[in-house]
Amino acid sequence: MKLPHSRTEIQVRFSDLDILGHVSNSYYAQYFDLARVTFFKNISNISKSPNPSHVVASVKMDMIREIRFDNLVIVDTWCSKMGTKSMTIEHRIYANGELATTCQTVLVGFDRDTRSSTALPEVWEATDLSGIVAPVAP
Repeated sequence: MKLPHSRTEIQVRFSDLDILGHVSNSYYAQYFDLARVTFFKNISNISKSPNPSHVVASVKMDMIREIRFDNLVIVDTWCSKMGTKSMTIEHRIYANGELATTCQTVLVGFDRDTRSSTALPEVWEATDLSGIVAPVAP
């Protein structure tokens, strides 16, 4: 099963801002977490089964431009690489249609009983990016 691309709109809150008036870098991880929730809900809706547990093993973010309070913020999320026990999730944050941040997160399947890594579903396949286009600015 090809894993879906998901698009999540983020409501920037006043409390997300720092003294410079843009979103503080400490909130970006929360935006990516919200987008991953949407991504995995989409997988559950397609597969009609619950997703396996997983843990975050690595996160790499690059801030390209600022995000401001009045921006329309969209996060695109997809799986770019699928292994036996791990998967690489890509995120792109767009602010008013312009790329603002990229993120690469490695997730590892996790068995809650044994507290150790476990295999992810063999039928999951990484996403082809050819159809993903930037959201249109307001």
